[in-house]
Amino acid sequence: MEFLSDKHLLLLEDSDEFIENAISLFNMFVKKTFVAKDIKEAFKLLENEKIDLIISDIHLKNECGLDFIEKFRQTNNQTPILILSGYKDEDLLFKAMTLNLSGYLIKPINFKALIEAFEKCEAKLKLNNQKIIDLKEGFKYDKELKKVIKENEVFELNKKEILFFEMLCENQKRVITKDMFIKFVYEYEPMSDSALNNFVLRIRKRFGKNFLHTIPDVGYKMII
Repeated sequence: MEFLSDKHLLLLEDSDEFIENAISLFNMFVKKTFVAKDIKEAFKLLENEKIDLIISDIHLKNECGLDFIEKFRQTNNQTPILILSGYKDEDLLFKAMTLNLSGYLIKPINFKALIEAFEKCEAKLKLNNQKIIDLKEGFKYDKELKKVIKENEVFELNKKEILFFEMLCENQKRVITKDMFIKFVYEYEPMSDSALNNFVLRIRKRFGKNFLHTIPDVGYKMII
């Protein structure tokens, strides 16, 4: 996992015992691990340091790690994030589904599970560096121009269409749920099922049907 060897990791964790062991473990893969013990300190580090990936405990003493992630995701949907917990919490996992996470780790951390989680982070970081995303039928999405192109033809996109393709590219191997549409495309505006269906129908009419697979009663998934 050499790709992570020059990367900086932010750990949001308030257990001194866990921090000491975690730093040694994480630094086997990354260049440096920065530690924040509360949300305020985490944002200060994000402001002052170059952070490439984040690991956050869900259960802090007086705070919730998901609140930190939710606020961070309002301005950054690129950085890979893993969450930590001493046990599985189905309600919190459901909330986390909309936060574009790269993995979920249970304490004490299993080494094999950590490697798998870091591999997902590595894949996301590599994807972030990819400027052109292939769709189907010759269409491509240009992440820099924020436009769809096909051969010499360029398709202009409105704001919601740009947000849709950005969300799709960030979640190429994941199912896009209605909650994710509301959060990332409609930015918490009210959206009915018919509005969602009409939006997807317009996208398919413009750019073909074959790049987006419908999963009934669940959502959509990009076909790559």
